[in-house]
Amino acid sequence: MTQNFATLAEIPTCPRNAEGNPRVFVSASGAYVTDDAGKRWIDFDNTRGSVLLGHGDPEVAEAVGRAATGALGTATGWSPLLDTVTSRLLELCGGEVVGLFRTGTSAVRAAVLAVREAVGAPLVLSSGYHGYDPMWYPAKAPFEPNADGIVDFFFDLDVLAGLLRDHRERVAAVVVSPDHMHLSPRWYERARALLAEAAVPLIVDEVKVGLRYGPGLSTAGLLHADVWVTAKGVANGFPTAAVGGSRTLLKPLREVSYTSFFEPTVLAAAERTLARVATGEPQRTVRETGDLFVEHARSALAAASLPLEVAGNGTFFQFVPASREVKKAFYKATEEEGLLFYRNDNQAVSAAFGPDVLDDARERFSRVCDRLAPFADAGPVGEEARYQAAWSVMDGLREAERDARETREWVDRFLDD
Repeated sequence: MTQNFATLAEIPTCPRNAEGNPRVFVSASGAYVTDDAGKRWIDFDNTRGSVLLGHGDPEVAEAVGRAATGALGTATGWSPLLDTVTSRLLELCGGEVVGLFRTGTSAVRAAVLAVREAVGAPLVLSSGYHGYDPMWYPAKAPFEPNADGIVDFFFDLDVLAGLLRDHRERVAAVVVSPDHMHLSPRWYERARALLAEAAVPLIVDEVKVGLRYGPGLSTAGLLHADVWVTAKGVANGFPTAAVGGSRTLLKPLREVSYTSFFEPTVLAAAERTLARVATGEPQRTVRETGDLFVEHARSALAAASLPLEVAGNGTFFQFVPASREVKKAFYKATEEEGLLFYRNDNQAVSAAFGPDVLDDARERFSRVCDRLAPFADAGPVGEEARYQAAWSVMDGLREAERDARETREWVDRFLDD
């Protein structure tokens, strides 16, 4: 099949074949997706982590089907579903007010602009991926404001401390997209202390991690979020995101609306998903099943003496290959075995990964290791590979001991790439 990109504003992010063309999937069920050639894949991508319950979850599908008939409200105006969804979000994530958006990217932009307006200062200190938006484009020089007043500190807390010290009166907020694969609780403890000392509002952008770690923000107990944003895991892949937190800081968003704000199919998917998320059961299943797969992957890689590591745990994990050659061979082998990984990024199983799926995934991964036999004992995974892997998933520097010169060198290197 030939894809025509001429009608697209950009080439979307999606799984691709060896020729670089998007893979075409014709159906999905539970933990599996099927392509147009009839090949059945085990899905570790799950819509970049958005599908928490599994594809075609019966409970969500039934609610969406009813909503599509008009039985649960209308896109014209308010419905009881909207009250239920917003109430559940506040119960799970806290805060005084909550607003809905269609994408995490638009939600984060709205949150940052609102807080900046409410505080009345020009700069926002940022770390992490916040979506495809020119607002987050790099500055001409690292650690300087870009055209939108964003200063990226790349998760380096020494840099953050310096920026807070030198620009305190000009800083409206700090926005962080948390990562639990490459940052330890110690990192969050120090970040929390720095923010408390500076008395700067914190916006926690949990779009990427969603509600996968538990029934609430993944940073609860680690950071105090004045404003939070979440998206993935809210509606099992249906397009919705939420901003919540301080009424004062979010006051500029009090009249936000858009044509599909009240769309009942999206609200129905969110209502059913959030009801399940609130129990914590899907997240426990994901963690337990994911941990079992990660344990097998680490053991199989070690037994085959392959130069790959696995960062993270069953909730979110990432493969760290020692070199580009190993990375290329690894993803080629996984594709041949029908393991659909999110290339170079975080892997996210769904709650549909039952025992049979887990056994299937283990067998396929063992065959991947067999295919990679030529790379046995090809050398250890070094610091550069670990830094590169972290940068690919968090757009920043992994937690490690380094001085200011080393920080600048790493940042310059990755920005040049």
